[in-house]
Amino acid sequence: MKPTRPRDLVLAAVLFGILGYLLLWWAYRSIPTLPRTASLSVVVIGVIELQVAAQTRRRLEGRPGTRPILPLTVARLAALAKASSVVGAALAGAWAGVLGYTAPRTDEFPTAGGDAITAGFGLAAAVVLLVGGLVLERVCRVKKS
Repeated sequence: MKPTRPRDLVLAAVLFGILGYLLLWWAYRSIPTLPRTASLSVVVIGVIELQVAAQTRRRLEGRPGTRPILPLTVARLAALAKASSVVGAALAGAWAGVLGYTAPRTDEFPTAGGDAITAGFGLAAAVVLLVGGLVLERVCRVKKS
């Protein structure tokens, strides 16, 4: 498995950003207000991945008080990290599209202001997931001797 390329992350973010913007342009009048807690689970997963990355690093370095980690577990964590970084980039793009649509329309729609705040929270949570995935993937790389 090769490391995640920045090009792939940017492509996912741009594609989902455009898709999110167009979806709102087409159907914003008919959807209810976006739930403020929509991004809570994403930020929790991102923080957990950052914590798992720190624990995995300590275990791979063989620090005192830690148990060795199985190579298969590291491979599974690397696959999780790669998937999380791509999903984080896609969510960041989608929330940026929502923010780009709702922020300039706060006078036009009564719910746009609240949705713009929700989109800001969602964008921040997606960035936490993206960073958590990239850090965990970096920890799981095989060091060249």
